[in-house]
Amino acid sequence: MRLPPICYLLLLWLSFTQFASAQQTDKPILSIQPNENYHSIGKFIQFYEDESNNLKLADVLKKEVQQQFKRSKAQVPGFGIEDVTIWVKIDLENTGREQINDYLEISFPTLDSVFYFYKDYERNRWNKLFASDRVPFNQRVVNHKNIVFPLAIDATQKTTIYLRVRNKGSIILPINVMPQSELFSSDIATEMAFGIFYGIMLVMFLYNLLLAFTARSITYIFYVGIIAGNLFTLSALNGHAFQYLWYDNPWWANHVIIFGIGLWILSGNLFASSFLDAKHGRNWNFRAFQIMQFFGIAVIVAAFTLDYKISLIYANYGLIFNCIFLFASGIIFWVRGIKVASFFTLAWALYLIGVLLYTLRNLGILPVNIVTSHVLEIGAVSEVVLLSVSLGFKYRLLELDKKRAQQNSLDLMTRSQEIIQQQNEQLEKRIQERTAELSQKQEEVITQNEKLNEQNAKLREAQELIQQQNKQLQAYNDDLENKVAKRTEDLKSTNQELAQNVQKLEQYAYMTAHNLRAPVARLLGLTQLIEMDPTADLEEEWLHIISKIKEEGHSLDAVINDLNAILELRQASDDDLEKVDLNKKTQQVFRILKNTIEKNNVQIVCDFQEFVELKSNPTFIESMLYNLISNAIKYKRPEVKPIITLKTSYKAGHKVISVSDNGIGIDLSKFKSDLFGMYKRFHTHVDGKGLGLFLVKSQLEILGGKIKVQSELNKGTNFHLIFPAGV
Repeated sequence: MRLPPICYLLLLWLSFTQFASAQQTDKPILSIQPNENYHSIGKFIQFYEDESNNLKLADVLKKEVQQQFKRSKAQVPGFGIEDVTIWVKIDLENTGREQINDYLEISFPTLDSVFYFYKDYERNRWNKLFASDRVPFNQRVVNHKNIVFPLAIDATQKTTIYLRVRNKGSIILPINVMPQSELFSSDIATEMAFGIFYGIMLVMFLYNLLLAFTARSITYIFYVGIIAGNLFTLSALNGHAFQYLWYDNPWWANHVIIFGIGLWILSGNLFASSFLDAKHGRNWNFRAFQIMQFFGIAVIVAAFTLDYKISLIYANYGLIFNCIFLFASGIIFWVRGIKVASFFTLAWALYLIGVLLYTLRNLGILPVNIVTSHVLEIGAVSEVVLLSVSLGFKYRLLELDKKRAQQNSLDLMTRSQEIIQQQNEQLEKRIQERTAELSQKQEEVITQNEKLNEQNAKLREAQELIQQQNKQLQAYNDDLENKVAKRTEDLKSTNQELAQNVQKLEQYAYMTAHNLRAPVARLLGLTQLIEMDPTADLEEEWLHIISKIKEEGHSLDAVINDLNAILELRQASDDDLEKVDLNKKTQQVFRILKNTIEKNNVQIVCDFQEFVELKSNPTFIESMLYNLISNAIKYKRPEVKPIITLKTSYKAGHKVISVSDNGIGIDLSKFKSDLFGMYKRFHTHVDGKGLGLFLVKSQLEILGGKIKVQSELNKGTNFHLIFPAGV
């Protein structure tokens, strides 16, 4: 794409300006008069670049340093982005007959550090003042967006001032000398121009933000981001943001420049990707926009994390590359026939020119003048206006495409209706012909139907007779099948019940023979001891034998009580079921085991959030909880505080009560088959009869439920009491 002729003229004028500036004669001393303005006095200054950044004023005043000062050849000296300290020397002479009380202004508000040295001839010493964009705005010597120092020279006197300038960004020194009355009035026109610029940008910002919400278009949001990035950066570069917005936050006043550039890069690429519809084009275009979006995010992050100078260089070169990239993208899409790409390309071309000129000025390649100083604002306004026009043009094209599509649809519908009308007429004619043929055939069919109806009547009579007989046979079969099924079910139930009773009887017989035989045998043995020598004078042995008889009697009584308890289990019925409150039942068990709980320092946790009531046998519930809690206390680990948890839950429609502990656990691989057997014990270090788990399982099975166990040695055991559905 060829650049417009005006661009070549602009570059030629800039080069000529620089050449002409270099040819002018240097003046070592600036002669000033009271109440006169002196703008851009760069040719009257001398400068020295301190690469060590360590020299003090006393060092600069030495002869060997004074000899190294160079006189500026530009009205506005620029030093690019270099890690040096610039010492500026200005020789001034008051040629008037009145004392001068002027101001020295540096119209570059983003300098990090400026020391102003002037000599007090009465006291023969050097005084200094300080100004910076790194301290709050209210600490400035003069309340002005630029860096300003007072300048006083007696009538017909000469003086020399020194400036020590440091900046992490570019160093540009547009120095002016003016009376106090002119300090604020001289730049009224410039400030009005800035006001118009900010007004245009804010109006476009608010207008397009309103359009974004009205049209519900994300593209407008991205466009608003471009405007915001420009406003952040340019207002900070011109010093207005620091003066009016974040005057008490100098860190942000500097880093907002980089933040604004990053926001501009991010929003610009988001806008371009959406505006040019890159996602539906070639994949590499969309990926390229995504890479630049991540680059914009990286610039934003760098504003908060990296050193200001590094991030500023990174942002400046990224800004140039992004402009070139977006300009090239516009050309590519324009060549592909995207109509809106023409406005898009023109907008970025103008902004690219502005960014290039402004950046080259900051890098010290181009001279500082009114064009290179304000070309960025001109480019930003041109970009914003042209992008807004391109958005409107795009939506105008979309509206025209929509209307064209609607008209095509309407024409297609009209044509379709005409075709349908023709087809209907042809179809109606065919229907009439077909109807005549069908009428003739219908008469023939009616005659045949009459004959068939007579035959069908006879067949229906025969069929009804067959159906009645089939229904009777089916009823007999159904009744017989129901009776057989019921009888079979009764037999299965009876057989199961009989098998269970036989098994229980065998267990009862075994238990009776096993548990009664031992106490009876011991009682018989003790009786034989008495019969062997009834007259013996063995009082102590007699007392011992009598005590053993009592113990065996109590043991026999306990066995009989256990047998009675087991027999009582079998006598339970559905009439014993009622609503059981688990809170109350657990409290009853806690009262029974109170001494044991306190003695063993047991912690019991109850979690009945899922349910607290169930319909069951209250005696069985209390017995099961008692046996499981007492077992958990018995088989605790000596070195660990016992913790028992009672929890309710639902599983597949069944209510479940879980009792878990952190005791010694059970080796299920070894004892799982005998775990719920009668008089089965797996730990001999504590007293017990081995009947508790048998009772728990038996009671739960009588209620129609089942029990599951999980256990791990030296970690604990968890019993799950699963009750039948509907309780």
